Amino acid sequence: MIKYVENLRITNSTYTGEIVNGKRHGKGVQLWDDGAKYDGEWENDKPNGYGIFYHVDGDVYKGYWKDDKANGEGVYISSDGGKYEGFWINDLQHGFGSEEWKDGSSYKGNYNMGKKEGEGEYIWSNGCRYKGNWSDNKLNGYGVYYYNDGRIYEGEFVDNVKEGKGKMIWKDGRKYFGFFKKEKKNGIGIYFWSDGRVYVGFWNENKQNGFGKYVNGKEDGVKFGIWENGKRKEWLKEEEIKDNGNEFHQYYESVCKFEEDAKNVKF
Repeated sequence: MIKYVENLRITNSTYTGEIVNGKRHGKGVQLWDDGAKYDGEWENDKPNGYGIFYHVDGDVYKGYWKDDKANGEGVYISSDGGKYEGFWINDLQHGFGSEEWKDGSSYKGNYNMGKKEGEGEYIWSNGCRYKGNWSDNKLNGYGVYYYNDGRIYEGEFVDNVKEGKGKMIWKDGRKYFGFFKKEKKNGIGIYFWSDGRVYVGFWNENKQNGFGKYVNGKEDGVKFGIWENGKRKEWLKEEEIKDNGNEFHQYYESVCKFEEDAKNVKF
């Protein structure tokens, strides 16, 4: 049988509401001595169902509960201006949700046990934006990053860093497709200048380094050579490096194949 009680003392708190067989069950309000408060549904002496919890620091959670923890759909409003609206499991963000911060940043996407995981979009207060895959609260996997200066990167990330294959477009028309390591062009890649020049070859620390092909847009503008730290060291004769016995032949073939594959890339 449901009974209604008022100001029932329970371990540093006072409960007013419905009880069944001596346990909080039904609708009720519990007020803790430190100022925290829960107003909602109870089952078997624990918050279960819909309820609102007012934290001592001013944070508020409005949503569903299971066995004294946020479970299901709910909204958490922080006293510092932040807000999360979405799904929970055992007091952790889990499933689809959206989050906003006081500085204007926002995130909308998937969570896994309190961390951003899977597909999601994050917008920074400075205008930068990322849309893609997340893991362990970080940019991981494939995604597109829009810089506030007009650059666009599309490709792979590892722990918030451009790493792997990707392409970059600059506002002035420059383009790059190839490999990155720790945010920098590294490995084989093709770079297009806005004036029509092209370099396809090897890179290290954002600079041409190793074997490469250079096209300057003129009739005699296709040349092969060796670069070091962004500077050309020497030109090579194509008829010689085509020979299987030439020391640069394997690089020549790699560059030619990469250039052909890059023709299918859409910028």
